[in-house]
Amino acid sequence: MLHFLLLGAVLFGLFAVFGKNEAEAPAKIVISAERVATLADGFTRTWRRPPNDRELQGLIDDYIREEVFYREGRAAGLDREDVVIRRRVRQKMEFLAEDITAVEASDEQLAAYLASHPERFTVEERLTFRHVFLSATRRGAAMENDAKLVATELARDAPENVAALGDPFLLGDEFHSLSRSDVARTFGEDFAKQLSATQSGHWQGPIPSGFGLHFVFIGERTPGSLPPLDAIRQSVRQEWLNGRRREAEEALYRKMRDRYQIVIEAAAPPVRAVHSEARQ
Repeated sequence: MLHFLLLGAVLFGLFAVFGKNEAEAPAKIVISAERVATLADGFTRTWRRPPNDRELQGLIDDYIREEVFYREGRAAGLDREDVVIRRRVRQKMEFLAEDITAVEASDEQLAAYLASHPERFTVEERLTFRHVFLSATRRGAAMENDAKLVATELARDAPENVAALGDPFLLGDEFHSLSRSDVARTFGEDFAKQLSATQSGHWQGPIPSGFGLHFVFIGERTPGSLPPLDAIRQSVRQEWLNGRRREAEEALYRKMRDRYQIVIEAAAPPVRAVHSEARQ
């Protein structure tokens, strides 16, 4: 039904355009030599060979067909209030801003960007640890007392049968080389924050999570660090380009926006509010 309505609107619009302009001279469509070369180049890049005469003529005919429909569609007003077309045009303008920034960054620029945004490239601290887990579901009201007993047992120099002190944990009792983000995704942000502040080499806790309580023993800690530029050059270059693109896009938008007077009409007050004020 939508297609039929759209087709009807197109035919109606074209009829209106042709009916009004039938006495006027026909508009001119010029296919320049540069346009023909562009069409041929696009075919060559797609098919890895240049088009023959018949194929090139087909490309030109298709372009003419597209241009005719585009012009008549605009004349019929079909581009107005069309969300898809508006978004496509906006996207093309944003691509224009992106093309402006398509330059290669120097080592000095990349080094300066890395120094200004170290948090984007710093490798996170990694922890290897094991834990004794006390399930909130299983322990219930006995959780606090059980936690004290486990803490006393773990305080010994060499606690025996550590695994038997706690409850089974779905993901296991040991975790190797987890980043802070990995820990947060598994146990929650608060747990990750407390674990990062926990000392290595002896049992500590309990640390709460959404699952229950955890006594942890950090066996290995690899500090976070900022890699040298040569090790992350591609990532820094991509972030630098993204920043340039956003700046150019915003500058282009502001420049174009200044050409317009922006008027935002105030919405009418709700009927109830108007009546309320009238009574007062």
